[in-house]
Order: sequence, then structure tokens, then C-alpha cells
Amino acid sequence: MHIPQSNSGDAPGPDLCAGRKVTETHKTLLWQVLSDDPTCPSRLVLHALAETPEPMTVTLRHINRLRQAWGLNRGKGRPRRVDGQKKR
Repeated sequence: MHIPQSNSGDAPGPDLCAGRKVTETHKTLLWQVLSDDPTCPSRLVLHALAETPEPMTVTLRHINRLRQAWGLNRGKGRPRRVDGQKKR
């Protein structure tokens, strides 16, 4: 049985169909924020979205799920210090 595969070359971004809690425009805004800085912590993304003219009612968990689905998740663990600085 042949399984149709989506062609990733046709769509530059993720599937942004509206869900139960997040509309298509909210997902577009979230995609823009995450694609500008994929290493930004989800907590700061949540604060940035709260400052928009039309605030979204999403949780940190929902943002993390969308990041995982879109492939924009951060690496595991605590971020390293710059220039290998050690704590004194």
C-alpha cells in the first residue's frame, strides 16, 4: 500500500490549521517569534506573546508541543556559560 508523503519543498513553514484553542493567526505569530530566535526560552516567548495587541490564551506546555512539532525545540539541559566561564 502506497502512503502519500507531503512535499516539504512546497510549504516553507509548518501546518498552521486552526485548532481548538489557537487560531491560524496566532500560530502564524508564534511561528514568526520562534523562527526569529529558535534558542529563545519558551517562557520568554510566552511573555512576548502576552504583550501583543491580541493576547493568546496558551500555556507553556502548548508552546513546547508546537515547538516540538515544528522542529524548533531547544537542546536539552541548562544553557552553557559564554566563553567557558566558571563560577567563582
